[in-house]
Amino acid sequence: MKFDPEAWSFRQTQFGKLDAALVAPVRETPRALVVLCHGFGAPGTDLISLFDNILHLLPESSPSCAYLFPEGPISLEEMGIPDGRAWWPLNMAQMMQLAAENRFDAMRETVPPEIDSARAALVSAIAACRDHLATEYKTTVECPVILGGFSQGAMLSVDTLMRGGLTGVAGLIAYSGALICESLWRSASQSVRGLPFIQSHGRQDQILPFETGQWLNELLLDLGMSGSLLEFDGPHTIPMESMMQTAKLIHAIAMESAS
Repeated sequence: MKFDPEAWSFRQTQFGKLDAALVAPVRETPRALVVLCHGFGAPGTDLISLFDNILHLLPESSPSCAYLFPEGPISLEEMGIPDGRAWWPLNMAQMMQLAAENRFDAMRETVPPEIDSARAALVSAIAACRDHLATEYKTTVECPVILGGFSQGAMLSVDTLMRGGLTGVAGLIAYSGALICESLWRSASQSVRGLPFIQSHGRQDQILPFETGQWLNELLLDLGMSGSLLEFDGPHTIPMESMMQTAKLIHAIAMESAS
């Protein structure tokens, strides 16, 4: 799909308690809301560039969607990262120790103390954005949501899917995420059976080792979700193959919503 600047609106605003950027179609009602959450240390606008990548990979016949890029509530300016944001703080000393001892399996049951407030803030932002879209496009139909993110944002997306109580979630995108909160996610899994997902993880990832992504993939499949893990030879990043799968997922959900 070719980018037409007159066909899209861009706004930076606040939804719920989170600052966010919203890219939405001008001429037609969006058939889904794609939510993409950035990783630890990145600015809130970090993933906006994915919109252009996805758009160019979508077929011309694909119904339009809206894209929400929320900003993590925690500033990392005191850590020397002026524009950096986070969804919850990281214990860097603990991470370095786990890496040195090759004990990343200890992450599986880790429940960050601030993950509940991060999840609540994201759910509130999505609800406010849905209300905005309903008013903007004069529709009473609830917009399906595709939850996604990179690294810490991917983990938040999974947690929100499992424990956020959101209705109308149509798919999951997890770029370079890891398995945490395993017991909590397994016990809250009944509503995700059959839900499509895409996941990618680099075999040379030095931030979140490849096996942490494998554990997440095993969990999603165990819970009955439909998808696979895209393995790639690369570091902690998002490869073009992931973009292609993302476009296919968004297209399929948008077509179903429009039918």
